[in-house]
Amino acid sequence: MIMTEWHERLSVPREPFIPPVVWVDDPATGGFAAVSRETEGSRWRELVNADEPIITQVDDGRTTSGDVGLQPSSSCSQPSLVANMLDALDVRQGHRVLEIGTGTGWNAALLSDRAGQAERVVSVEVDPHLADSARHALKNAGYTPLVVTADGTEGYPPEAPYDRVIATASIHTVPRAWIEQTRPCGLIVAPWGTDYCNGALIRLEVHENGSASGRCGMNVAFMRVRQQRRYFLDPDEIEQLQADRTTTVRSGAELFDMTAFPRAAFTIGLRVPHCYLTTEELDDDHRMIELHDVRSGSWAQVAMVRGADSFGVRQLGPRRLWDEVDAAYSWWLHADSPTPDRYGLTVAPDGTHTVWLDTPNSDNRWSLAH
Repeated sequence: MIMTEWHERLSVPREPFIPPVVWVDDPATGGFAAVSRETEGSRWRELVNADEPIITQVDDGRTTSGDVGLQPSSSCSQPSLVANMLDALDVRQGHRVLEIGTGTGWNAALLSDRAGQAERVVSVEVDPHLADSARHALKNAGYTPLVVTADGTEGYPPEAPYDRVIATASIHTVPRAWIEQTRPCGLIVAPWGTDYCNGALIRLEVHENGSASGRCGMNVAFMRVRQQRRYFLDPDEIEQLQADRTTTVRSGAELFDMTAFPRAAFTIGLRVPHCYLTTEELDDDHRMIELHDVRSGSWAQVAMVRGADSFGVRQLGPRRLWDEVDAAYSWWLHADSPTPDRYGLTVAPDGTHTVWLDTPNSDNRWSLAH
């Protein structure tokens, strides 16, 4: 068997860390269905061996096998992405490492191999059941990192300072605790994004003055840390009838730009705060784009129809979310359509997040609203 590149960069097999029940998309219900190792062993192993993420928990553990899951709440990441994130983290022998989001425990085992001693790895998991399962899997595999059941956004001060911090759940705000618990010149690697676009891999270096800075990288679609989850609005028919109605002549290609990470979506998210983007394919000819701001009770919808010259827009609430997104897209076009890797992020000692385009000293710098 020819080993692929990501196999060669991952020193610990994934299978011993995957729970006996995992979850997959279920088109019949629109939710998630369980796949059991006991009753569907070949399918379970096919999922484990694929270079794909595996959903290992739904609905924060409230839904069990036999029921329909509504929302993924934990997963084991795509192996090739795990390898890329570990390479970005650059863990060396003897480093002390903090991991946010233990999940199955597989990544903690990989970190332990790279750091040279399992005792130099601390992994924090907010879900007690997941933490217990990870401890059990790690012990059976011969690894002994410290697995702590706690809020990962607070880090873990008793074992600080750390040389490396890695998060396996996405964030929209870099917690001050992570920076404060990292040595100067240490690195923080995390999936970072906005409500609109979640998100890009950031690699921040911590500085002597308590700030951290670095550039944005590849697209990494991770679940949010539970303390920073995004939520959507679902206006009823009466509320939708009361919405302001307009049209847009943006083309289908432009609307694709506005919802795709490599195109304009990342920039739009940086310029339009508290705006959660969702999309839905109704059928081959109809697609819905919706924008949500739970804080202000604002909502917008663009109804796309294949072949139409214009599309209907509905907007509710004090914010006109579609107008804001459309203006941000115009900015992106006039700014020479920057890709996500042209952006960087600086987190000041007071917690202010400043994004910059191309260089920290450029004219295109602005603070992000959280």
